[in-house]
Amino acid sequence: MRLILKVLLTCILCAVFCIVLYFIIVLGYSTMSEFNPEKISPLKIENQSNKIITDSTEISFVSWNIGYSGLGKEMDFFYEEGEMVRPTKKLNKKYFAGIAEFVLENKETDFFLFQEVDLDSKRSFHFNQYESIGNLLTSHSSVFANNYKSWYVPIPLTKPMGKVSSGMATFSKFKPIESNRISTPGSHDWPTRLFMLKRCLIVSKYKLENGKNLVVINIHNSAFSDEDELRKKELALLKDLLLEEYEKGNSVIAGGDWNQNPATMKEFDFKKYIGRKNWPIEAGFLPANWNWVYDASLPTNRSVNIPFDKSKTETTLIDFFVTSPNIEVLEVKTIDLEFEHSDHLPVRIRVKLVY
Repeated sequence: MRLILKVLLTCILCAVFCIVLYFIIVLGYSTMSEFNPEKISPLKIENQSNKIITDSTEISFVSWNIGYSGLGKEMDFFYEEGEMVRPTKKLNKKYFAGIAEFVLENKETDFFLFQEVDLDSKRSFHFNQYESIGNLLTSHSSVFANNYKSWYVPIPLTKPMGKVSSGMATFSKFKPIESNRISTPGSHDWPTRLFMLKRCLIVSKYKLENGKNLVVINIHNSAFSDEDELRKKELALLKDLLLEEYEKGNSVIAGGDWNQNPATMKEFDFKKYIGRKNWPIEAGFLPANWNWVYDASLPTNRSVNIPFDKSKTETTLIDFFVTSPNIEVLEVKTIDLEFEHSDHLPVRIRVKLVY
């Protein structure tokens, strides 16, 4: 009996030692290799276009959080009270095929603003989605900015997410004069920040015939219920940037996944879907002559606490655009893909510059 207890105690001590060593290695290496980008980082412009925006040009945009082709209708997600970490490889390929089909059908769109695009992540089977989308949009210039980069995410403990390299991408038919990654302020405390997103904006500028610029801002703000202070800081930075560029005489448009409802959105009556509010942007965030551009008839995002079920799943509207007063909005439409390929729906708008 004494020998059995001794062996059992030894096994327990070995297990505890291995667990402690595991966390020491993960935290130690993650700290040394932490993704810590500069406040402003120039982005590499791929496939540089020569097309210039003219006075008479009508410009089209699509914004879509593609959910790294891992959050289609069959998926829930452990971060939001679900159980799953990633789809099967078969489902992952199916979701990306649907995303690619939509991109090809809309390839004449002038600007695509994508969020949650993976470069090299375990959750998307190390498939380079940015490169693959670029192969579909051969007439577009493009830039990519990491906002989630960790050599190993150790949660959930029984089925870790593992390596993540993901971010945002802007594709444009026009020639950018510059494009920068702007880090947004605030972060989680150590060690949580080692395994969470480092949020940013992609700010791209395009020369206009009147000597001013079109400034296009791709957004993916903080998402979770405990990140209210981060959202406030992100919006404060964005507001300053929007107003500063407009005061220079530039035309400004910002779009993407705000993870908040637009300030002018009062009620949710989507008819086809169950609507809910989440963290609306405060009224008066921008001057009254700025445009909040969204399709109030449809949501753009669904809860991922369960696989998508139209009769049970709550939805909301958090993907939209804001434009400066010198931009005329001609059309806005959310494309109802029924959350087949992502937990977000794409939003398309058409605008014209007003000098």
